[in-house]
Amino acid sequence: MGIRHVKTIAMMAAAVLLGACGAPSSTEAVTTAPPARTSTVAEDRMAIEETLRRYVRGLDDADLEGYLATLTDDARFVAEEGSYEGKEAIRRYVEPVMKSRAERRAREGVAATATHHVVTNQAIEFLDADNAVVRAYWMYVVAHGAGKPMTVDLMGSSEDYLTRRDGRWLIRERRVAP
Repeated sequence: MGIRHVKTIAMMAAAVLLGACGAPSSTEAVTTAPPARTSTVAEDRMAIEETLRRYVRGLDDADLEGYLATLTDDARFVAEEGSYEGKEAIRRYVEPVMKSRAERRAREGVAATATHHVVTNQAIEFLDADNAVVRAYWMYVVAHGAGKPMTVDLMGSSEDYLTRRDGRWLIRERRVAP
């Protein structure tokens, strides 16, 4: 079969399919917009990982506003020492710690006061198109002065429930356990 014959068959098939699908003729106006592009699972996974990265960097950098920007307004934080409901309650819980860390950092320097929240073995499970849970292990590594070794002071597991709001993945609930 020649290339010309294949092109003819392809054009005929396209014409049949277009007619069967009710494609508008050249004189009809197209009145429906194409469907909005939705994100892929890979794009959602990367966005979720970025939200969680910004969360721990906000903690380690004592960046309260950056930290809070990763939470929904109605977020919950649940830990052994208590439960905090809403972004403002969470702010009141973490603000004194961040303020103290920033003051110590100003006096002693970054190397003497560094903290690192190390998160490992993240497993993302999509509950539906706009909700996911991320289970992971975490370690809290702390500097105890300039020139001194850092130590793992705390470790445990976490469950983060994220939701997509206005196109952004945010933490709706965070559960941490030793």
